[in-house]
Order: sequence, then C-alpha cells, then structure tokens
Amino acid sequence: MVTATGLPAVAVDNYPEEPSEAAASVLDSTLFQEALLAAAYSDAGSESNPGPNEGNLNVELLGSQLVTLGDVEVPLDQILDFGQLGALASKSEASSPLDAYAVSGLAGADGGVTLDGATEDFGKASVDVLSVARLLGVDGLTDQIVDQLLLEAGAGAAEVKAENGEILDQDGVGGPGQYRVADLDLFLHSPVIEDAASSIYDIGGSIDTTVEKLINENLDDSALTGLFDAVPGVPTPSITVDSNMQENLFQSVVGEPITSANQLITIDLSTGQLEIHLDKLVDNPDETEGGINELPANYELIDDTTYPLIAETVHELMQEVTRILIGAIEDSLNSVTVNIAFFEEGPLGTLDVSWSLPLADAVNGNFPEAVNNSTGTLAPVATVLVNTINTLGPALAPILAPVYDLLISDEGDNIFELLINDLKTDSITAPIRELLSPVFEVLAKVLSIQINRQVTDGVTPTSATAAVETSFELSALSIALLPENEVARINLGNAAVRIGGDDGGSGEVDPSLTVNPDSVAPGQSTVATGEGYTPDSTATVQLTDPEGNPVGDPITVDTDADGGFTTPVTVPADAELGDYTVVGTDDTTGEAAEAPLAVVAGSDICAMDPTLTVEPSSAYPGDTVTVVGQGFPAGVPVTVQLRDADGNPVGDAVTVTPDEACGFITDLTIPEDAEPGDHVVEAEPEDGSGGAEAPIEILDPGTNNPGECTDPAITADPTVVAAGDEVMITGTGFPAGVNVVVQLFDTEGNKIGEPVTVLVDEDCGFTTPITVPEGTEPGVIIVDAQPEDGSEGAQTPIVVSESLGGGDGRDLTARFEKAAVEQGDEQTFYASGFNPGEEVVGMINSTSFALEAQEADAEGNVEWTFTVDERLDTGRHQGIAVSTVEGDSAMATFDVVDLSASGGAGDGDGDGAGAGSDGPLASTGANVTALIAATVLLLGAGAVMIKRRREISQAFATAMGRFSDDSRSA
Repeated sequence: MVTATGLPAVAVDNYPEEPSEAAASVLDSTLFQEALLAAAYSDAGSESNPGPNEGNLNVELLGSQLVTLGDVEVPLDQILDFGQLGALASKSEASSPLDAYAVSGLAGADGGVTLDGATEDFGKASVDVLSVARLLGVDGLTDQIVDQLLLEAGAGAAEVKAENGEILDQDGVGGPGQYRVADLDLFLHSPVIEDAASSIYDIGGSIDTTVEKLINENLDDSALTGLFDAVPGVPTPSITVDSNMQENLFQSVVGEPITSANQLITIDLSTGQLEIHLDKLVDNPDETEGGINELPANYELIDDTTYPLIAETVHELMQEVTRILIGAIEDSLNSVTVNIAFFEEGPLGTLDVSWSLPLADAVNGNFPEAVNNSTGTLAPVATVLVNTINTLGPALAPILAPVYDLLISDEGDNIFELLINDLKTDSITAPIRELLSPVFEVLAKVLSIQINRQVTDGVTPTSATAAVETSFELSALSIALLPENEVARINLGNAAVRIGGDDGGSGEVDPSLTVNPDSVAPGQSTVATGEGYTPDSTATVQLTDPEGNPVGDPITVDTDADGGFTTPVTVPADAELGDYTVVGTDDTTGEAAEAPLAVVAGSDICAMDPTLTVEPSSAYPGDTVTVVGQGFPAGVPVTVQLRDADGNPVGDAVTVTPDEACGFITDLTIPEDAEPGDHVVEAEPEDGSGGAEAPIEILDPGTNNPGECTDPAITADPTVVAAGDEVMITGTGFPAGVNVVVQLFDTEGNKIGEPVTVLVDEDCGFTTPITVPEGTEPGVIIVDAQPEDGSEGAQTPIVVSESLGGGDGRDLTARFEKAAVEQGDEQTFYASGFNPGEEVVGMINSTSFALEAQEADAEGNVEWTFTVDERLDTGRHQGIAVSTVEGDSAMATFDVVDLSASGGAGDGDGDGAGAGSDGPLASTGANVTALIAATVLLLGAGAVMIKRRREISQAFATAMGRFSDDSRSA
C-alpha cells in the first residue's frame, strides 16, 4: 500500500528496455502501487506489445480497493465515488521507435475511443473533500460551518500522439496533445445557509409591516370615510390595513434554486445547498471561447484570486435575491387588504357591516361585496349602507390608487431595497461569505486542482529533435490531496507516450542508396533502392544537379519493416547533361545516403546494349512489378513477356514503346496461376533487334501473409434471377482461413432465407451457391458477405424477376445521355421498349449499385439521373435496365474520364439483353467500404446507403445523397 509519491499521471515506464511505449487510463492515482485494470488502463511497448491495446472501465471493482490516507486505511469508495461514470475506455499503441499513441475517453460503438461526445455521456466522479480533510487531520471545518463538501468532476479525456518523432499538438491549444474536461462543481451544505431560509421568511414579515405602515401613512382616510356621509344613521367606519405577503415572498426566493448572473454560484435556500461551478472560473479566459478546455499547461483552478471572486459573486447573488423579492411584492399586492368596518350596538339591535378590499383588485376596479352581519332594528339601515357600498367602486379606486402607485413606484422600490438589503446583509450575505472563507482556506490545504496537467521528461520533441528520448504525460484533470506534501494524486483522463529510446535514435539507422541503371537520358527514369532507413516510416528522394541544386519535385516514399524502399526517379526532359546525384533522406532522423547518376545523350543510351530491370525481383502470383528497359530502339514497340524456367510464356505479354531516349517503364502483373520458382522477364523489340531479360522469383502463395488479403469483394452469377433460383457467389480479398456468412437481405434490411457459411481458401477467395427463396418479392435484393472474425465484408445487389426470358423477344434499348463523364458530373440512363406500367430497375457496374425501381411510362420508357461518385474509377462502366416482370433487360456503357483524358469515349448506346460493348469494365470491386459511400440504392423517396458490417436495417433508412434520382416530368 502506497500513500505518498510524486509520480506523474500515467508513467510510461512499463517497457523501459523498448524504444517507445504508450499508456492511457480513465483513472490513475498514486494511491495505488500498481495500475488499476478496472480503471480502463491500457499500455503498449513497441517491440513486445505494440497494440493497439484497449482497457475498459469497471467501476464495481474500483470501490473495493483499500487505500491508506494519512494514518487510516479506508475503502476507496469512502472518499471517491465513480458510480456515475459513463462507458469509458482507453487505447494505447506503440507502432515504431518514434511513433506512439494513447487516448482515453468515450468508448465508441465501433470499438474506438474518442474525446468527442455529449457532456452527460462521460458521467461524473466525486471526491468527498470533507472526509478527506478530516482523515488527513486538517482543521478548520466544523459541522456548524459545513456538513457536506463534495467535489464533482465530469470525467476527463486525453489524447497524445507521437508521429515521426514529434509529439503533435492536435488542436493547437494548451501545448502538445489535447484534453477535455466536462463539468467541475463544488457542492456545499451548511446549517448557515439553511438558517438563511428562516431569515428570508423574517424579511417577508418585515416587508408586510412596512407595507402596512406606508398605506396607513399615505391613505386619505377622510376621502374614504366621506363616501358614506350621505347614508343617515351610519357611524364613522374604522379603517385598518393587513399585509399578508410573507409566505408568497418566502416562496419566491426559496421555491427554486437561484443562479448568479455569471453562472458561478447556485444557491438552494430550501435545502441549504450551495453549488460553486468551478469550471465557470475560467470561462472565456483572455477573451477566448474555449473556457476550461483551452487552458495552458498545468493550470491551477483554485488560487488566491478564487475566494474574492466567490465572495463578490455571493454579494451579486444576494442582489438577485433583493430583485426577486421586490418583483414579488408587486405580484403579491392582492395579499394586502384595506378593511373598512361599520359597527354600532344599540338596545334593540346591532349594525355590523365590513368591507375587505384586496388592494390590487380594488385599484383595477374589481370589488368584493360588503359583508352584513347586522341584527334587530339597525338591520334596515345596514341594508341601505350595503347597497351604497356595492355601488361605490368607481369612486373608491381613485382614493386607493395613490398608495398602490407608491408601493410599485421607484420610490417604493427604494424603500423596500434599503429594508431588504439591511436585513439581508446582516442575516444572510455576511454569514454566507464568512462561511466560505474557511472553506476555501481548507480547500487550498486539501486540494490542488489542475487542468491540462503535463509532465515532460526531456525536451518536447519536434522534427528537429526527433532523436531525443522523451516522455510526455497528459491528464485532463488532476487532483492532488494535501498538495503541500502531495499525499496522493487522482487523475481523470490520462494519456502518455515515450519515444526515441533504444533503437529509436539516429545511431540505429545506416541508410544506403543505389540506382539502376546508373546512366539515363533526359526524360528517362531510373529505379532508386534504399536500405537501412527507419522501418515503417518515410524517406524523401531528391534528384540534384552537378551543383547540388534540386531537380524536379522531391519524392516521399514509405519504408518497409526492414527500412527499405524502391521508387522510380525521372530525369526531366529538359535536364542538361552531366553528373547528377540521387539523395535519399531518412525523414525520421535526417540522415541521408546518395548515389551518382549520369545524365547522357539519348543517342549514347541507344548505343548501349539493351538492359532490363525488374523491381521487386520477387513477387507472389497476382502481384504487379515494375519493368524498366534502357538502350532499346526508340519508337519501336517492345514485347514484355514473363517466362518460366523452360522458356514457356506465362500469362499475357505487355507491349510498350520506348521513348526518344530509348527507354521505357511499364507494369507487369504476375498471373494468379503462375507456378512458384525461378522465372525471367523478357523484352524483345518487334524489329528483331537485340532484346534483354531480367530474373524474377515467383514466391509460393502459401507463404503469403493472409493479412495481405484486402479489399473484399463479391460478384453474383447470374445477377437476374427468379424466386427459387440458385445464385453462385464468388468472393475475393477476404481473410484466408476465415468463415464468411453469406446472407440475402431485402432493401429494408430484413433477412431473406437462411444464411450460407463458407470457408475462405488460401488465395483469399471463395465460391458458394445460395438460393433465392420461393415467394421472394420481385425487385432488388442484397447479397451480403461478412467474415466471422469481424473484419470488413462486401455486398452486391441482384434483381429478382417474376419470370426469366420473357418479353416475347421484344426490342429493348438502353443508352446513356453522355458517352463520357468526369467524376462529379451528372449522368442520365435511359431505357425503352417496356410495357406501360411495367416495373423496371437499373443497375450500374462495375462498382455495383442499384437504381430506384420505376414504372415504365405510357411509351414504355424509364430514366434515372444520378451523380457520378468519385469512387466510380476512371474506365468503362455498364448500365443494365431489368424488367422485374419479364426478366429481360437492355444494356449500355459509358466511360468515366479525367480532365487530362477526355477523349476516346464510346458512344454510350447498347441494344437488347446482354448487348456487348467495347473495352473492359473498370475494375473497382464491391467491398463494404465502397458500398458505404458508393453502393447507393435509390429506393423510395431518396438515396440510402448500405452500411458496413451488420448494421443493414439502420443503413437502409439513412439518406446519403451520394447519388440523386431526378424524377422525369412524364
């Protein structure tokens, strides 16, 4: 059990022998000897445990911890309460010696951790400051002063990222890293405040007394009594005033909490509770808008300026009490009555008539009737009097109006304000301010509250100091107990990284660079190969002229796990001849290597023997390699062919024409069925002149890392079926050895039929049949393929028709409005020849998405207008209009081009079912990521998307607007 340490928030010292590490937690405290897994702790080391690793909060386990505070061992939940915290988590990753990442915050539905979210989602933690003070033996707070003192903090979040040896400032606020703190409140209960409620009641009674006095002094009695002189035999009435506003005034102040204008303090006099919103102490510091989340590093929230500000706010809050009371006086004037009584007792009877007038009603012309309790011979006189009284309203209002106007006038307000303030200052304001003074004296002894706490070991690294070993630790909110001795520290929202340790400094890289060929002509390329650079990082390759000046733009390349790379380097066509240099600089350490490159005349290159280079020199089936040729006849086509060890051709040849500098560079794809072993790439000019060859090793696909199986996609054959038919589903790019669940869905996300489970083979593919159940409604349905390991899946639409091969051989036609479009353009797909009212759906391939089902118009025409999404790759795409009634279709194609290649498009027309087209379809694949943004079904009123993984039903209800359907005017 540990009690007193000066350790920082989340110490990154779990992997001291490794180049970098990261750690994060929702809660960290030096009360504990070891990290609390229950507090959402995670860590990572760059060599043995790079991550990403996650930790999740378990508040149930936290409270059971025993901690030593002062000389007392207590359960943690006696002083700390985390029961209100939300779904919080942390993530840590150390991916290289100079790259590390740590974050704590809200646990997202996708498994991520984020600083973003509503304040209430984070939840709150609380510290029982009163218990802590007493356990630590701090004097100054008695139960008569305060019997509850609770610090409640909205859970913090923090993120620290080191990238290429530099600790980033993600938000540009408060130094490296970023943090978030939600609410921060101090809850205080005191008998002093509770007693203030009775003082408010007493103030209400004093106001009643003052109102009665003011009316008695200012009411014209003679004018009032003179109204009854005309009634014979009536005695002079007595006039009294009763003010009964006390309860109304009391409730106006005590009925609900009152918050100061600066939002710093809320007081509830009915419960004796005072809330100090500490986060408001730093609202808009230096006229910024970020408040508590834009503070400089290690910002102390409570200092010697805090209590004066609190005391001043208490004064302002009491002024608000005065304002409320004065406002309540006018609203309560019907509780003030002017009572007129006539009484005379004779030998044969009694005259007893009374008239009680609510002041506000009387002034506004609303009068109650007089009450007559007269008896005997005086009863007839009383009747005359009552009748007179009940007709006197209009004459009475002008007599009462002056006293009413006095009460609600500025003069009246001043009278009441002086009265209220005199009473309030002595009985409420002064006691509360005196109460708070020792509270903040004790707080300063017991707590240090820091926002954006940062601890750095070494210099804060930048790109210029990347080789320096540095650790950086960030806590969104840090609370030190007994800060003078730092008995303990509690940190909420923690993230920390350490980078540049062993194997991370500049001495650990030894870059070297070669170029092949080492002589090229202007406009020609060489291939630069680097080794010994920082692994899994980047390098910059630059061509320089004989004077050392840069030639052309720098080339940024990614290094592999061994610190190597290859990249073509092109000499500009207008480059002068001479001795050039290719320089490769390690972006992490700044170390560089170079290789000489001779730039010679094209005729000199052509005079050389042809040479061929293949990069890389080994590849798996399906990989693409770069073939560079030099010394070939300019302008003469060259056939590039892969051959096996016996000289037999493997796959299709590629034809390329050398440029005027006698060189070429082209891609060559290794066929999927190529046998492992030694092969050669051969380049032969078509004029029969000498060629060249270069070796290449075809690797065994069984040794390929299944992790390289990427971009999952599925295709369906056929794409138009009848209910009850079988469809063959082919998948590519899925993780090898993983089961994939294939399921049909309707466009509302409801499952159709039973799923089929299939195992992905070693080539990352699968083939499986699935049957469209009998009774499936005609229209578009979705084939969905999801790996059981939770990785990304793929989807594709198919069309269900009432019958297949129908239409009696009718002549269906289709066309696109534009033969060629650029990404972002609108395109319209037309089809005709259908029966009026017949339902037709459209499909666009190769990135498969469906178009809204439409009924053919009176002439049998349908049309769809959509925007070509950027995910529709440059190349040829196909549109098919399919009848869901007959099953026949019409097809047309269009090309997606870019600004530099706007020509050469087809005519965009096609006729009949399965009509052909020139050129292959663009190869894009239909994985789930693409379907999120590009496989958009235009259904019903707008565009909806198919969402990744199993969120289909929700996704079909979400409008995306990636493609838009414009209704035709017909």
